[in-house]
Amino acid sequence: MSIQQIQQQLIDQIIAVKDKDILRMLGEELSYSLESKDDLAGLLDEADLEELITLANEPIDTNTMSLTEFNSIMDKWRMK
Repeated sequence: MSIQQIQQQLIDQIIAVKDKDILRMLGEELSYSLESKDDLAGLLDEADLEELITLANEPIDTNTMSLTEFNSIMDKWRMK
């Protein structure tokens, strides 16, 4: 895919977004990426980087619950 095709794909996706928070997040991420050349992984010590890599490589369904289950637990917690 060419740079122009990628740009157009991103433009089309951004135009479709109607949520201000998502647009703000995209803008902040883009600004940071354009202004900063720092590798964020370089800010982590070796143990933190290893933990991050381990967490990123975990299966997605590990230690997760459905939104319905979460809401049920939160409702019970709020009643206490």
